[in-house]
Amino acid sequence: MKKTPPPRPINRRAALSTLAASALITTGCPLSIPESLPEASPTQGDSSLPIETLVAETLRQEKQRRGLSTMVNGAWQIFHGILAYGDDFEIDTPSGRRRALNYFREGGTCDGFRPMIGDPVGGDDRFGIRVDLEPSTKVGQGHRDQWLAVVAQTGLPADASWVVEDRTLTIDDWLRQAERDIPLNYEAEFSWTLIPLSYYRSTDHRWTARDGNTYSTALLLELEVEHDLSDSVCGGTHRLIGIATALRNRIGEGNPIAGVWADAKDHLDASIELARVNQNPDGSYSTSYMHRTGWCNDLGETLGTTGHVLEFLATAADRETLQSDWVVRSVRKLCDVLHQCRDVDLECGVLYHALHGLVVYQQQIAT
Repeated sequence: MKKTPPPRPINRRAALSTLAASALITTGCPLSIPESLPEASPTQGDSSLPIETLVAETLRQEKQRRGLSTMVNGAWQIFHGILAYGDDFEIDTPSGRRRALNYFREGGTCDGFRPMIGDPVGGDDRFGIRVDLEPSTKVGQGHRDQWLAVVAQTGLPADASWVVEDRTLTIDDWLRQAERDIPLNYEAEFSWTLIPLSYYRSTDHRWTARDGNTYSTALLLELEVEHDLSDSVCGGTHRLIGIATALRNRIGEGNPIAGVWADAKDHLDASIELARVNQNPDGSYSTSYMHRTGWCNDLGETLGTTGHVLEFLATAADRETLQSDWVVRSVRKLCDVLHQCRDVDLECGVLYHALHGLVVYQQQIAT
């Protein structure tokens, strides 16, 4: 059963409207204890700030003002925080305040994350790491290889250690288990698998899975490109992020963009254009993602759709596009919504995907 955080007093300094407040007070990522809340920066909601400053200030404030605990929160919440802030994300544990990534690497667990020793993956002492799938719980892993994809995006190398059941394994062992288990992906959701493959393998990588068949990064990419985005979770933004991560790796290798790779590029370019065409006048992205126009006055819904679309754009678009007026307008809108929501609890998936979008955007425009 999903554990919900205890009720917390909400500081109403933001004077949210009744409508917005009722839409956003959900169980999820709570504020830090009231005594520790920093005062909101007088510049945080200032739309006249340079975009780099506005993004940096928003990320700083959100990191300081919210807190999670392994005694209260599940893996769904905590790993989304790691997605946004990487190695800098801290949580409360039975042994005190810890960096979340280090806590789990050293064998720490929480509801929804209790990794197990998997199959032999090479040599007498190498075993895979397996993490259970717990779809629709909002506690455990909702998609195959979701937590491995989060870990890959923190920048840890493939040989980084990970303790499971008192045995020291590596991220590479975890990925080898994921490769072996491809035939078990009955949901045909390969975007989360594409992400660690793109961080730790070449784009021409091939392997033999548990069914004896040969699979490749290109095959998984082809399956993702062919999938209907409108029938995918979060408007297909996660599929697009997996595709964009693989294509970015291909371009970085200097290999030809032909065949399925050219199809992937066309797919991404078309999706970027749909995001632009269906963008709302206030800078938010459509509540129907890229598929058609859509707007509502629910700030939670706006945060979820605009955050996910920005996360995709920051991963897939080039620097020139990210600095264009329409994208900058969406970044300002997202920061403004987060500013308005600064004194209410937010659902962690919505919150941290939006913040991760800002993190990747910040990295991309700085290069």
